[in-house]
Amino acid sequence: MKFEEMIMSTSESQVKQFTEALEMLLMKMQEVDSTCIEATKDISKREFGLVVLLGKHKSLIMSEIAEFMKVPMSTATGIVDKLVTKGYLMRFYSEEDRRIVRIGLSKYGGELFELLEQTMVKFGYHILEGFEEAEKDEFIRLMQKATRNLDFQIKAGQFV
Repeated sequence: MKFEEMIMSTSESQVKQFTEALEMLLMKMQEVDSTCIEATKDISKREFGLVVLLGKHKSLIMSEIAEFMKVPMSTATGIVDKLVTKGYLMRFYSEEDRRIVRIGLSKYGGELFELLEQTMVKFGYHILEGFEEAEKDEFIRLMQKATRNLDFQIKAGQFV
């Protein structure tokens, strides 16, 4: 669906209500717990995303990192170098093939990822506790659908 068609199928009022609700939710989340924001003041959003990616995957090789971040290998290497220097990441040799260098979280990066995971779980409980059981399932389903919608738009090159 092209952007013009999306505009026709969604009213300006609905978009305004949605963006206001999303902004309020994000502000309330920050008000409740800004621990992650405080802990990551020295890294960019892109660098933070890489810490999260490595927290989920444990370790990756540089080509996997570049592919996920959709950047050239040289850019991915620069980002990794910065995070190694800042103490969030480490390089190590693969146990299967000593020629392969893997990238993973350092102790400090692992602690940051754990903090993020704990904070997200806490938010999950707080946000969902006010819903009925069926509403929880529907809210989760709609959040997943929203994520797929954005992913589809990004892949289609229509996200502006």
